[in-house]
Amino acid sequence: MNQSIFISYSSVDKAVADQICASLEASGIDCWIAPRNISPGADYPAAILQGLQQSRAVVLIVTPAAVESPHIMSEVGHAFSKKKPIIPFRIAVTTLPPDFDYFLSLSQWLDASGGCTQQNLARLKEAVLQAQSLPVARGNGAARKRYPAIAASGLLLLALAALAWWRWPAAKPGQMDDHRAEAKLVPPVDDRTKEPPPVEKTPEKPQPWVNPKDGLAYVRIPPGQFMMGCSAGDTECRPDESPSHMVEIPAAFWMSQTEVTNAAYQRLVPSSKFPAGEAKLPVVEVSWEQARSYCAAAGGRLPTEAEWEYAARGGSTSPYYGVLSKIAWYEANSSGTRHEVGAKQPNAFGLYDTLGNASEWVADRYFDKYDLQAPASGQVELPLAGNASALTRGGFWESPASSVRVSHRIPMDNRDPGPMAGIRCVVDRKPG
Repeated sequence: MNQSIFISYSSVDKAVADQICASLEASGIDCWIAPRNISPGADYPAAILQGLQQSRAVVLIVTPAAVESPHIMSEVGHAFSKKKPIIPFRIAVTTLPPDFDYFLSLSQWLDASGGCTQQNLARLKEAVLQAQSLPVARGNGAARKRYPAIAASGLLLLALAALAWWRWPAAKPGQMDDHRAEAKLVPPVDDRTKEPPPVEKTPEKPQPWVNPKDGLAYVRIPPGQFMMGCSAGDTECRPDESPSHMVEIPAAFWMSQTEVTNAAYQRLVPSSKFPAGEAKLPVVEVSWEQARSYCAAAGGRLPTEAEWEYAARGGSTSPYYGVLSKIAWYEANSSGTRHEVGAKQPNAFGLYDTLGNASEWVADRYFDKYDLQAPASGQVELPLAGNASALTRGGFWESPASSVRVSHRIPMDNRDPGPMAGIRCVVDRKPG
């Protein structure tokens, strides 16, 4: 339907997206929104592209999570190349990467720092109706002159979407917003006399806590929801990574910032030995039961599989939380050996080496597909049956790139001290 509105949003902002969709449709404006408008069994990225092509305009929900998402970057790039009107609905102030800034430089912005208020939703409805009546041509000579390489090639747009994996350098304060000041939608008269709302400070992240029992630093993983299993657009998923499903992590927990090292393991298991110079390497060749025993001695437990994936993703909906060579030791860069923990870039939760280096035991029994009838709370029944298969997550130093994707699963005999199997523990509440 050519009159539908495509809603582009990060999965973190799903509740806001659903509210916007409901408000527009209550006003008679048809919306296309994932996953609602994707048929069961359909190819996810192909369905999204088709939804974009059939839509008259795009409402982009602008938040920090959205501008960091390569999927959103790709959607905006496609919309731009197809000359679709884009309406950025900004509910949180954030700095844009350069290519994002270019794609939105000619769009009308709707600043909605107060969130989905009645007034902001009414302004959005007005903007959507306006966009549906506008001619679709976009761009001008000055913009093309300023960014000739981007405007010249549709292929380069796709390359730029892939480059969203990189952390672009931050813009100077105010640089992104100056040229948009005149392009904002005109608010109601009584709104003009009000002072802009104060910018809320981002709360500081809790500092890592050093567990006195094993001497390792632990970071707080906040509660939340995420899509577990095959990442949207990932073409390398195996059957046991499906179906993707929403999981709630209801309570915060503390997780070891790094994999358990040889030195930390020996601290609680004095009988273990390791060669000189390997104190900071991740411990391996431990069985599932040995891993459980270590975590218990450290005052914690193994993470459930859902907790592990939620923490490992760090809020990312992609197969990797960053550029693979910068975040993981794997087949292409490890030279066939483990490396000291914490040498690569961490994810957004501050966790190192969740992908690559050593694989990590989780608490669950292995099943060859996810059970959608089970409570989606990230919990697991213990103890594991004596003959059950357990599993490790994250891949290891000799894994190919396809096997260090965050949704990849490795079933193992729970009695097997796997040569690549290591440990990362969880403590439900730090003392004090």
